[in-house]
Amino acid sequence: MIIFQNLGEQLFGAKYERAVKSLIACIILFLAIHTAGIEIEIAPSILLLTATAFSMGIMWQILNSSGNADRMTGLFMLPFRNREMTFSLVLAFTSYTLITKTFLVLALFFAVHEWSVLQIAVSLLCACNSCFSAAAWYTMKKRKMFLPVFILWGEAIFTPIFIVRETVIICFIAFTSMLISFLRLLKVDAYVFYHPVSAKLLIKHTKGTGSIFLYLLRYLITNKNYLLNTAGLCVIAGVMPFILGQFEGINVMPLGFAVLCLNTSICILLSCDPGLEQAVRTLPGQAKRFCTNYCFFIFSVNMAVNSVYLISWQIGKSGVNSTEIITALIIALQSAVLSVLLEWFCPVRNWKIENDLWHHPRKYIVPLIMFLVAGLIGMWSINIWVLLCIVIAEVLSLSLVVRRI
Repeated sequence: MIIFQNLGEQLFGAKYERAVKSLIACIILFLAIHTAGIEIEIAPSILLLTATAFSMGIMWQILNSSGNADRMTGLFMLPFRNREMTFSLVLAFTSYTLITKTFLVLALFFAVHEWSVLQIAVSLLCACNSCFSAAAWYTMKKRKMFLPVFILWGEAIFTPIFIVRETVIICFIAFTSMLISFLRLLKVDAYVFYHPVSAKLLIKHTKGTGSIFLYLLRYLITNKNYLLNTAGLCVIAGVMPFILGQFEGINVMPLGFAVLCLNTSICILLSCDPGLEQAVRTLPGQAKRFCTNYCFFIFSVNMAVNSVYLISWQIGKSGVNSTEIITALIIALQSAVLSVLLEWFCPVRNWKIENDLWHHPRKYIVPLIMFLVAGLIGMWSINIWVLLCIVIAEVLSLSLVVRRI
């Protein structure tokens, strides 16, 4: 109980103020949408699928958060009972997932559609089951012998939601899955959740003057979550032309470039690494070097994803010419400039785990601006050249500003 309380205070604050704020936000969201009279017809399977998949994904991200090592170091230095530590960790992370993330999504679902008490209860049960299942799977992730179990377990959870769609059966399977997770967690060593930073992983590059761009590139490649996020955007870029191409008489291609700017992971490098931020802000001349290379890095990643989008559009719909390529370049560069400015002047503070950064509302500011820009370009193509002049002026102005920082 003491371990769970300690973890809860680390995640939610000394007085659990983060939990209170999240619950108040859920209530406000529910009342605002429900009072507005917005109603959407939603199948129960969609509710249960969302509660299951969303909670499982968030829990998995939390378990893989790099900040867990610092959070657990003090706990593992003290004497503890293995099962108490294991279930305290799982319950603390489950509570954080449900209260700060899942409840907001469920509040939205509950506000736009009328659900029975049983459906609401089963959705909460599915969310809890997802968190416990993710924790149980986390203990198996480095053991290939458990791969068949992992696959069968996942199929047993998701198949009834897609095929059977019977609330009672899904409830029974979720309860059974939670029981299996509980039995699995009874046998695991609590140290499976603790991954301290090893000195062997700290690679020092001492030759030459050093390249910030290569550093950022290594940062992206070595971080699986960031790399998967970028790879996911490439997949979306390959599919999006077949979705947007259905609109006739409207130039919707620029909207795709705006959507593909939503690469949160590469736009929070200073926020997620306070040590790097302190070094960049303290050492002389680093502002210019870092901001310039950081902007070029984000621009390069954006253009790599945009290239997939352009190639897919040319294959599926054709009609890609120099104007579309220039539009992709301009939106990618403008997005990079705004992202660097936002990260430099308004970094995210007081976050508990990396998941808070990935889901912070700030990440929607730049894509929203890009949506407006893309809409203007779609309506009047001459705005491309206006935006080009604006971007050039921004780059020149910023190059002068960073020299004085």
